[in-house]
This record gives sequence, structure tokens and C-alpha cells, in this order.
Amino acid sequence: MRIEFNIPDISQAGDFPDYWLKVMFIQSPSSRYQINALTSTYIRLVEAAVIEYRAGSTKLKEFWSTHNSINLGAMHRSVSHFEACLSNMYRATNCFRRLRRDREQDPLSLKLNIEKAVFAGDAVTAKFRLIRNEIHHLEEMVMDGRISSGQPFALKPDGPEIAHPTEIGQTIKTIDRLQIGEREVRFSELAGWLDEMLIFARRITDHLPNSKPSV
Repeated sequence: MRIEFNIPDISQAGDFPDYWLKVMFIQSPSSRYQINALTSTYIRLVEAAVIEYRAGSTKLKEFWSTHNSINLGAMHRSVSHFEACLSNMYRATNCFRRLRRDREQDPLSLKLNIEKAVFAGDAVTAKFRLIRNEIHHLEEMVMDGRISSGQPFALKPDGPEIAHPTEIGQTIKTIDRLQIGEREVRFSELAGWLDEMLIFARRITDHLPNSKPSV
């Protein structure tokens, strides 16, 4: 079996230091503490999700590229990174949705509503929630002794396996998704949503002034 990967990298740059420097030394996003708390939590979680996604991809490829042993440590760390990535993405999405629904219509909230955010739509949010709940539910089953023999209890990087077009008896397996139970999400989806999250993180950073207002 030959292994190929369809794990897109994150194309957007994360300008996280720029945000934190502005907040620390120039001005907060809002005059309201709740908006500032939601905004900084969103930025922090998106940054963490991107780091976990990249680390998960690196460790997954390390597992499959190790040929002198079965590198289970790399696979376990990959799964843990992707679990953290999904959790952070779900929490960041909740912060973002709450920011956009601000009843007092904070200027930042109004700005974030100008563009459509696919990752914050009901369908994607539900997908995050269902996968996260599946992870937690199966963990509870493990703890309670209710797990059945052969039942999955962790995320599994997986994908389709097809016959090699020129080598008889050989197959090609493309790792392109994460599965747990009946739930799955493709890496291409995660990368696309993370890119979009980063675009809105940039919008938030651009909302902040570059210098202190004159008194």
C-alpha cells in the first residue's frame, strides 16, 4: 500500500503578534469589556487551532514516513493535535457568532457582519459540535466501561484506498479526512475554515488603530 496525503496547508498568514501589540500598547477593540474578552478569546483560539492543525499534519506524515519501526507515538500525538484543533475551532466559532450578534451593535460587531463567514454558519457549527461531542461521548464510554469491542474511541486519520493504476496488487491510500464513529471531516474543509477564520482575525486587527488617538 502506498500512502498519499491530501492535507492542505493554511494559506493565510496569522498576524497575531500585531493584534496583541495593538491591544497592549495602543487601544482595545471596544470600550466594552465583554467585546474585548470575546475578541481576544477568538484570536487566541484561532491561533491555537492553526498551530494544532500544522502540528497534527507534521506528526501524521512522520508516522507514515517512519519505515524502521511503527511510530505509534507520532500517530498518537497527531490525533491529540487534531482533537485540540477541532475543539479550538468550535470554541472560536462560538465567540465569533456571539460577537456578530451583539445586541448593542458595537462597531466591531457591525464590521464583522459585512462579509459572509461560512465557518460561522449553522451547518459548519453543527459539524464542529457533533464531532466534538462524539469525541467526548466516546471518552465517557471508555471511562464507564461501556465501550464495545472494536468500537472506535479516538479520531482516526483515514481516506479512500484504490487499486494502483500500473502496479498489480498494489494500492494507493489517500489520507484526506478525520473520522470518529459515524462522523468525519475532510482536511480540505478544516484548512478552508481556518483560512477564513484568519481572514476575520485580520479584519479585527485592522479595526484597531495603528497609533494612540491624540488627546
